[in-house]
Amino acid sequence: MTYPSTEIDKISIELHELAKSYAEKAEALATEPYFREAVMKTAVSNFVWALYHAFGDFDRHALLHELVEQTGAIRRAVNPSELPN
Repeated sequence: MTYPSTEIDKISIELHELAKSYAEKAEALATEPYFREAVMKTAVSNFVWALYHAFGDFDRHALLHELVEQTGAIRRAVNPSELPN
């Protein structure tokens, strides 16, 4: 089996590369330490709302669920002491 072997694998790789480029561009805009948090918050907000508007009503519930899941993942990455036993 060669990677990527499925259509979703190919899409996942493409989305990863696009997200990486978006994050790198946002980070490059945050040249001053004071500005970094504001740029990061704006980048996340704009991306999430773009997804919200791009997908239909049913998919918005999936977006909400995924944001909750990712919030927990980021929380555990920032504070490993919150990992479940």
